[in-house]
Amino acid sequence: MEVKLKDLTKGSIFRHLIDLALPTVGGMIAFALFNVTDTYFVGKLGTEALAAMGFTFPVVMVAGSISTGVSVGAMALLSRAYGRNDNRAMKRITTDGILLSIAIVAVLSTLGLVFMDDLFSLLGASNDTLPMISEYMTVWFAGLIVVMMPPVCDGSMRAVGDTMRPFKVMLTCAILNIILDPIFIFGYLGVPAFGIKGAAIATFISRFVGMILTLYFNHKYHGLISWKLPKLDDMLQSWTEIIKIAIPSMGVSLLPQFIRVALTTLTAGLGGTVFVAAVAIGSRIEGFALIIAIAVGSSIVPLVGQNYGAGEFERVRDTQKLLSKSALIIGGITFVSMVLLSTPLIGLFTKDQSLIEISRTYIMIVALGTSGLNLYNFNSQLLNAIGMPSKSFIINGIGTLLIIVPLMYIGSLFSFEWMLGGLVAGQMIVGFGANIYVKRYSGIKELKRQEMALTLNL
Repeated sequence: MEVKLKDLTKGSIFRHLIDLALPTVGGMIAFALFNVTDTYFVGKLGTEALAAMGFTFPVVMVAGSISTGVSVGAMALLSRAYGRNDNRAMKRITTDGILLSIAIVAVLSTLGLVFMDDLFSLLGASNDTLPMISEYMTVWFAGLIVVMMPPVCDGSMRAVGDTMRPFKVMLTCAILNIILDPIFIFGYLGVPAFGIKGAAIATFISRFVGMILTLYFNHKYHGLISWKLPKLDDMLQSWTEIIKIAIPSMGVSLLPQFIRVALTTLTAGLGGTVFVAAVAIGSRIEGFALIIAIAVGSSIVPLVGQNYGAGEFERVRDTQKLLSKSALIIGGITFVSMVLLSTPLIGLFTKDQSLIEISRTYIMIVALGTSGLNLYNFNSQLLNAIGMPSKSFIINGIGTLLIIVPLMYIGSLFSFEWMLGGLVAGQMIVGFGANIYVKRYSGIKELKRQEMALTLNL
């Protein structure tokens, strides 16, 4: 089957970035709607249920970060393989990336189900909240495959320049979740009212449909999946190449979740259940506001990867300059939108005045750090695309562990507001520092193409 590709090594870089990002914006809106829908309906169950959802958020995001790491590894390899016209390697990378995600699921699901209560107790969940968390996460861990596999398939499509079909998958999942959430949470159409467990069931069904669609699209439209049983040596070699990028990328992706875990834990210590529920609401709205930045970030690996694989290093440098400007502009737009829309959006989730005030405080302060957040995210993706994920991990690791989290902790010694101020200050310091480093690194004359050595049999 012919592999349909979009050549990103010629033409306007800005135009390519827009073409890749626009469908992804739609997909991210759909994904944000997915999360907002869960929070909205769970919020109808009360503050305790919202707090339970807040405690699950860091764990859910950690699993998502792991799947994203595998996806980025496969996508970076695949886009560079396209740059050197190696269709056979592209097919093997996609297929083995899917198999790798299945192997990871087997481990994470088992560990999650066995150590669930211990895990959430460490995060600060109370005995009153743990039963609701267990209801939700038992279903979620059991169905983890529908969360972990689709990002690899979506990333493969993006690597060949197709962002429209991943958008269709996300939109389908979001619509299904909107329909199924009230049915399974409150009990309609003869379905029992499962409460917070119903949100997990609706999520599983919606994502299962998405998983089937993304596998179908990869096979039918791009021919990127091999249905032949791979040789063990070939599969392990492919896994090794993916993991070389995936592990540092996972680390980079997990570090923000480490920040999220620290935020949840510190918040629980400062204000208890009400503050955790408020941060859960604020985080959902924050995720919605960051859609444009996330869409641009997801477009960097295919755009830079294809050009780097083809030896178009000047275009790589031009892309980095464009991304630096975009990070600041998008950050400003995000700040304004969050300030203007925070109050009406919070009102969709709760009528509790104390929750509204704390959530608004969270949003107003955190919005100040979006430009810095964009800068280090964009530059991290560029380093992943050119095969330098370890440098990205070092930058983000130092920034998170030695700057952001310590500043959050110091702030928490004074108040909730000062803790959030520490988060913002850390993001700005790390963001501008990363931009200075990558600008210097990606602009040096010695930047050379790193040829991939994948000689795998189909």
